[in-house]
Amino acid sequence: MIESNDNQLRVAIYLRVSTDDQVEKFGIPMQKESILALIKSKGKFGDDREKMVLAGEQYIYVDEGISGTLPIEERPQFARLVEDIVSAPEGKIPFDAVAVYKIDRFARKLSILVKIIDFFEQYEIKMLSANESIDTSTAFGRAVLGIIGVIAELEIETFKQRSSDGRIQAIKRGVFMGESLPFGFSKNPDKTPYIQPEEASIVRDIFRMFNQELKSAQQIADTLQEMQIPSPSESALLYKKKRGESKKKNKQTFWRDTQIKKILSDEIYIGNYLYGKTVKGVRQSKENWKQSDYIFPSIIEKADFAIAQRRLGSSRSMSVSSQRSKDGKHIYLLSGLLRCEQCVEQHRTKAMPYWIGERKKYDSNAYAYYYKCGRRKVKQFSDVCNVVTLPANQIEEIVLSQVRELLESPEPVINYQNKLKSQTLALEDLETKRSYYINLINSVPNRIERLKEQHESGITTLTELQSKIKDQQAVKEKLEKQLADINLKINKTILSRSYLETFKFFQAKYAEALGNIEQNRQFIHEMLTTLLESVIVKARPVSQDDAISGRKKEDQYIPYKLDLYFRLPKDMLQEAFLKFGVKNAKL
Repeated sequence: MIESNDNQLRVAIYLRVSTDDQVEKFGIPMQKESILALIKSKGKFGDDREKMVLAGEQYIYVDEGISGTLPIEERPQFARLVEDIVSAPEGKIPFDAVAVYKIDRFARKLSILVKIIDFFEQYEIKMLSANESIDTSTAFGRAVLGIIGVIAELEIETFKQRSSDGRIQAIKRGVFMGESLPFGFSKNPDKTPYIQPEEASIVRDIFRMFNQELKSAQQIADTLQEMQIPSPSESALLYKKKRGESKKKNKQTFWRDTQIKKILSDEIYIGNYLYGKTVKGVRQSKENWKQSDYIFPSIIEKADFAIAQRRLGSSRSMSVSSQRSKDGKHIYLLSGLLRCEQCVEQHRTKAMPYWIGERKKYDSNAYAYYYKCGRRKVKQFSDVCNVVTLPANQIEEIVLSQVRELLESPEPVINYQNKLKSQTLALEDLETKRSYYINLINSVPNRIERLKEQHESGITTLTELQSKIKDQQAVKEKLEKQLADINLKINKTILSRSYLETFKFFQAKYAEALGNIEQNRQFIHEMLTTLLESVIVKARPVSQDDAISGRKKEDQYIPYKLDLYFRLPKDMLQEAFLKFGVKNAKL
């Protein structure tokens, strides 16, 4: 068998006719036939492979009724050709050359032609013509284009900018740039996204396990692996979101915690498509990212996404050292919750500082654990907090007793659950309206494009075009406000439902956890930080009757009350007679 290292050239075809061309002899069938004959005429390699082949029927681009003097970004099919090139992953452009019947099919103006030449050179795409001696797969053809390239030098920067602008316009129309969409989505033929049902169900399960069951990213990854759920890369192949074969070294159902965290933090799941994350290969900070005007279909409600972000942020900002003592064995249950009101009242700070957990050794193998205001650190602050410390076990038991009382009272939960059920029908109606508004908003750019086409055809004047575009933008702003109102109503219900499910989960688990606090401190800490927004420490001046550890000092204050602020729905809390004012005069 003859072997060959020669590369086969995959060819795309660009066909263009204006109204006059159709009347004359440059019809689409004739152009296509000539180009296919050119491809076939190139012959075969020694191993009997064709030297040139058509890249595929989907890579035949036909602009009918389009003048050769129009800029390339205003030609629908040439714009699609550009999108297919720029949106392809690096090294995976679906064709190696673009063929035309004559060079004037690309453009009838030199300035437009040189922009096309520069663009193709940028992506190493060759140009072929069925009627001129231009074939950049040959030395002579490259020489001809080299001469034209001298002229093109003057307009290179302008074209690069327009190419970038074309990519951005595609993004704003909902085109996803990349080989495959994130887990949970697939592409329509026009490259806009739609929800992939099987994957989307897994995404919702991931958020549920993280938000309501308080599983860690690694625990979720382990659960998915036990359920034999294909990993994102394997699922993309399974549902034909990308071509090729599996290159996975691990099991096809192997999930990493980093994949879970990526899903939990990706705003695409709430309909936000962010782009501009890298510039020339350099990762940009999030404040420099841009958001597409196109609203993606959402898999997760914003309320559930916000809960996940708060928990992710909490796990990042609260380092292990802030939750545990220095020996790494003791978890402070109220870490990240206790806050000092006295420091605000004494004008030491505008925001309430957090109380932190510390320990003091009183025996060879024993420690006393306590909480103190973070501004009691003499070496860090000149104006230190004068509220005395609190024994950890005592204050933790006070807070736990209130949480235990709430968890053991099912009536408010049952009543609130019934109230949510009555809202289900209204919620479905809101979701239907939301889809309607999203479709209207996403269609505005296309309506504006149609208006521009009318102007180009001479149907409307420039003044009329500008007025109509302004009207469409006003319509879009109005729709966006209405959509925001609907989203607010939906997410209030979703947020309440999510907290209710979390609350019911804790009801089922709390007895076992509180039955052995020392062995379940991590779970209890998670439970408290989920149910509670904050625990405010209120203090009063120390009196002569107060017993405190250490020597009494002037201007000392002693905690006398805790205010617990829950994250639960207000209606449910009111029925349970919460918020608490917990008094303990002598600590």
